[in-house]
Formats: sequence, structure tokens, C-alpha cells
Amino acid sequence: MSLQVTLQRYDVQVLGRMFQFVGQMEPVGQAMDYFNDGNRSTFPLYDVGISPLAPGSPLKRISRPDIVVGDNELGIVYFLDPDYRQSVAMLKNFDRVIAYTPHAVLRGNFHRGAETRLVDLFDLVQGHFLAMTDVSVFPLTDLPAPFPDQADLLIVNRFYVNVYHLE
Repeated sequence: MSLQVTLQRYDVQVLGRMFQFVGQMEPVGQAMDYFNDGNRSTFPLYDVGISPLAPGSPLKRISRPDIVVGDNELGIVYFLDPDYRQSVAMLKNFDRVIAYTPHAVLRGNFHRGAETRLVDLFDLVQGHFLAMTDVSVFPLTDLPAPFPDQADLLIVNRFYVNVYHLE
């Protein structure tokens, strides 16, 4: 007897180090487990538009039916489906922070364990990704595609954050 898993694709917007992606992602299982799986270093995206973030880049927007993105390129992930965002399990404790990334400043809540201090958060987290809630997004450059300026949930790569501090 074989076990069948039904996968669902969700519309996403992603800010990376070099590119902005608009397409679909097919997470398997719980979101934070999917993103922080120690055996996963790449993420497939589907029906995706890819735009360079470098101003004046000779590369123009391209579209592909599917691509594979390294986890170091995924900086900020926003799921458009509010039901999916609501399903993301997070730690109860949080600190209100301002986080500076290469392409945007984020003001919101980083979720952490009860015994974890903010100063230790990035060193103690298992995996690359953290949940950030109640987020205001301030782009540092003109983005090639729309990205929300307010989000109830973003998945943020801790290695994409250059500096962070309490609000």
C-alpha cells in the first residue's frame, strides 16, 4: 500500500539577494519545518517571473515554468494566501525589531523561544529561516514587481539580515 501526499502550490513573492521572484511554491508539511529542513538547500519555484534587483541591469524580466533557487538566494518570502499564512506555526514569544536587509528595512516581530534572548536568536535558531509577523516593509530600492508594504507574516532568511535591533 502506497501513501499518497497531496501537494498544493501557493502564490509567493520573494526578495532575494540578486533577484525578485513572483510565482508559486509547493511547501511540504509545516512551513517552518519545510524551510528549515537541514537536508534542503534548494527550493523549487513554479510559473515564476524573475527580475534582477540591480538597477540598470542588462538582464530583463524572464519567465520560466520552474526553477530551483538556492536557500542563500531566498531572502524574504511572502505567501499571498491568507489561509496558508494563518497555518504557519510560530513560537509564542517575540521581540519587536527593526531588521536591515540588502533591499528592504523590516519592522516587525521576530518569534523566539521562551529561553532565547534576542541577542542570541540568530545563533540558536535551527536552520536559516525565521517567522516575522506584523511587518512593515520599507524598500531601499525601486523593486521591479510589487511587494507588500504591510504583511502579517514573512519568512525571513537570517543570513539575509545584515543588522537588527529592538525597535
